[in-house]
Amino acid sequence: MAPALTSSPRAGASLRRLRAATLLLFASFVLLVAGASAYYLEQQRQAAIDTALRTARGALDTVQYQAAQTFGDTLRMTEGVADVYLEQLAHNQVDEASLHRLMSAKLPHMQGLFTVTLFDTERRGIAGSRTYPVDVSVLLTSGMAFDAFTDIGDGIFFGQLYKNIRPGWLAGEWFLPYGKIVRDDSGIVRGYVVALFNANFFAQYYATLDFGARGRISIWSADGHMLAASRNESRGAVNPAMTEEIRKLRATPGGRSIAYTPGRGDGESRVTALGLVGTLPVFATVELDGSDFLAAWRATRNQIFLAMAVVILGAAIFAVIILRQLHHTEQNELALRHAKALAEDANEAKSRFLAHMSHEFRTPLNAIMGFSEIIKNKVLGGTVSPDYIGYAAHIHRSGEHLLHIVNEILDTAKIELGGEPLRQTPTDIRTVVLGAVNFVEGLAAGKDIKLRVALPNELPMISSDDRFARQVLINLLSNAIKFSPQGAEIVVGARNHADFGVTVSVADHGPGIEPGLLKRLGEPFLQANPALSHSGQGTGLGLSICKRYMDLLGGDLKVESTLGSGTTATIRFPRALVITAPAVLKPVA
Repeated sequence: MAPALTSSPRAGASLRRLRAATLLLFASFVLLVAGASAYYLEQQRQAAIDTALRTARGALDTVQYQAAQTFGDTLRMTEGVADVYLEQLAHNQVDEASLHRLMSAKLPHMQGLFTVTLFDTERRGIAGSRTYPVDVSVLLTSGMAFDAFTDIGDGIFFGQLYKNIRPGWLAGEWFLPYGKIVRDDSGIVRGYVVALFNANFFAQYYATLDFGARGRISIWSADGHMLAASRNESRGAVNPAMTEEIRKLRATPGGRSIAYTPGRGDGESRVTALGLVGTLPVFATVELDGSDFLAAWRATRNQIFLAMAVVILGAAIFAVIILRQLHHTEQNELALRHAKALAEDANEAKSRFLAHMSHEFRTPLNAIMGFSEIIKNKVLGGTVSPDYIGYAAHIHRSGEHLLHIVNEILDTAKIELGGEPLRQTPTDIRTVVLGAVNFVEGLAAGKDIKLRVALPNELPMISSDDRFARQVLINLLSNAIKFSPQGAEIVVGARNHADFGVTVSVADHGPGIEPGLLKRLGEPFLQANPALSHSGQGTGLGLSICKRYMDLLGGDLKVESTLGSGTTATIRFPRALVITAPAVLKPVA
């Protein structure tokens, strides 16, 4: 029955860890991208707010300076007119012409000032900057509320912003009355010096300052009247809350405040800057809307969100690809394990078959060899034909060769099945070498090959299985004899190396091994000399058996060869297998 297609616990755990690591990496990447984007956006948002605060501060400086200069110059001019008028009243000589000349001379130097007019307490025009004698109809005073000329300190007043309702010239224009209430030394009101500002002057000036589509600059009086604004809406409006603002500003160091007010949306976020205009009871406001100063940040945010979506989608696709690849890897691994299990089962069956068949072969082969040897040696008498003797010798040699092949296959099968348990005992390597040499002396004598043994006087004992060690040396010596020419010499030597243990080498002067095959030595059924394989030179299992035996013993096998000059095979027993106390042996005779 074929083995079930299941993954090993270790492989399954490894793949599960890879899946978990992939998902964790993806989640970490998403969190990292989201966190980095959120951090970057918050930094950019704060930078936009800081920029708006600096912009509002700079705009407030500009508005305060411009308003203070404009109102201050006008106030000084109206105070001069009031002083001249009071002096003329003191002498009962009101000179309207001189007052006209004084005001008309000052008018061209006053920014935004439309006209200056002196009114008596009955609100009749006494003198004006534009006409002489004064023509109130030309002064566009229709709609001006004298009742709003309330002293807000030191005789200074700001009237209410009003719209010119007279048809014709400058119809619909907005004007701001500002000036001086004329009082004598006893405090009695003697008249009004009224300077009319064209409110469009302020609006046009503020329009040159870019604060966004919803930004606004405005000027307020202490009683909460809007005096001028950068946009026409709310002109002339009264906001009682502004009186509280000016009270707070007077108590604030520097007379100004700049703040950011967050909202639930960009349009609800605001930056507001307020500041007093010099010593006047007037303050300016600069308001920036979040929909303006956060517009660039909002566009960047949308771009980053889009980029995040693309990056996360790409990462998700990549993670899915990895997970699918892991799934395919798992399936491939299962298939490979299934194939490996089938191959192992087949190999085990082959080994069992070979082991069984080798035993089946051995009995008839022994019979063939026994009877052929009886015929060859004429054990039953000498009347046998000489031809039969030659045939019997040939049968004997073939049987011997076939028995050798079967023995090698049997040894290989035993190794694969673990049928040869290792019995490590203190082993005299010198005795093992001499025993192996004695075993192959007859084979060497048949080819007139000399075996020369070069062993040192002292060799340490090693921890090994002398059966396996002797079999390895017998196989190496048999190979050397097979491939050595007639009359050659084979040298067997041994050394005790302080660094890497005891080595035993077998050197011959045979044909050598091709470099390409030298790297593959030890593979089962590999012929080291394919050119000689047709001559009955073996199965190619000898070196494979030697290598496997040395692996069992904890050592290794190394083969060095030069094509045409011979081969040296060396087995090594590492220092860990060397028994410290050396065995002192007698030298070889």
